[in-house]
Amino acid sequence: MRKPTARLTIGIALIFSLGVCVPAFAGSAMLTWNANTDAVAGYNVYFGTASRTYGTPIDVGNQTTYTINSLNPGTYFFAVKAYNSGRTESGFSNEVAKLITAGTPSSHCDINADTATNALDLQAVINAILAGTNLVNGDINTDAKVDVLDLQILNNVILGARSCP
Repeated sequence: MRKPTARLTIGIALIFSLGVCVPAFAGSAMLTWNANTDAVAGYNVYFGTASRTYGTPIDVGNQTTYTINSLNPGTYFFAVKAYNSGRTESGFSNEVAKLITAGTPSSHCDINADTATNALDLQAVINAILAGTNLVNGDINTDAKVDVLDLQILNNVILGARSCP
């Protein structure tokens, strides 16, 4: 059985109180992965606060999207396994990581979560590309990889030639 490939987008939950938008202390992670080409009965989603150290998997059935809510601030690591009708699992998908912050939701282009989109965000994406790491929030064009296209979009946002997608 082939392992699924995963990509991840993160949203920060908002609470509305007395007409004022207040950031929640928890975030959510929406995972999306490509369907396995083998006969699949479903998928298990794994996550934890250390790389390749996951808690009990979440059986999400035979769907390729799942949202995990109520994540406290911190860095989370996510992976997916497909399983067949005999419950035999595939290998892990690629692992993706995301920092959940408790602050005000930042722009999708604020890679380093410092509430500004600038050259420091460009450097974070460059470092991820050079190191070959999967910096999930660096995937600005959401094509499941961090590459020069993300740099180009981010550079144009910083120069004011376009808005953040």
